Amino acid sequence: MVAGLATGLPADLIFPGFVGALWALRSMDEGGPWARVLQVIAGTLLAAWSAVPLSLAAASVVPQAAQINPEVLRYPAAFAVGWGGLSILLVRVGRIMGGSK
Repeated sequence: MVAGLATGLPADLIFPGFVGALWALRSMDEGGPWARVLQVIAGTLLAAWSAVPLSLAAASVVPQAAQINPEVLRYPAAFAVGWGGLSILLVRVGRIMGGSK
């Protein structure tokens, strides 16, 4: 639960996703405070929802990851997706929608 709302997010993945999203703010363009808050929320939610499937699929992409327990890969995956969700995905979406080039 986040702020009393049932989200279905694994509670232990919210913090690494949040830290990754905060780290990504360093490379983002300056914006208003509400835009920054929404960017962090979007990065955190994306990371928490996608870290488990990503850690399970890592074995098929990287052969060395098949030897590592997927439970251990969830936390670095959450951080990476939280960071990448903002610094890569949102920049591309902005360009597609006609933002800064």
